[in-house]
Amino acid sequence: MSHEDFEGVLPAIQTIEKFAGRLPEGDVEGHIRRSAHELTLAGEQRCGVEAACERLTQAMRQLDEHNTTGRLRRDFENEAPSVTRLLEAIQEHLVPALRRAGYQV
Repeated sequence: MSHEDFEGVLPAIQTIEKFAGRLPEGDVEGHIRRSAHELTLAGEQRCGVEAACERLTQAMRQLDEHNTTGRLRRDFENEAPSVTRLLEAIQEHLVPALRRAGYQV
C-alpha cells in the first residue's frame, strides 16, 4: 500500500479504535477493543490488515450473539448507541477505505 493509500485508511482505523474504547467493560467488549488496537498496529505496520479486520468483524458478531442470547435486554440497550456507532464506522468508513486502498475485505 502506498503512503497516500494508507493516509486514507488511518482516519477510519482511528475512528474504530475511538468507538471501541467507549464500549462498556466486559469480556466480549474487551475482545473488540483488543481487535481494534490490533487493527491499528496492523495498519501502522501495513501488514496483516485483512486478518485484523476479520478478527474485529468476528468480535462484533460475538457481541451481537452475546447481546441477543446471554444478557439482560436492559444492559444491551445501555450500550446499543456505542455498538451502533462502531458498526457504522466499520461499514461506512473502514471497509470502503480499505477497499479503496486495495485490501480484500
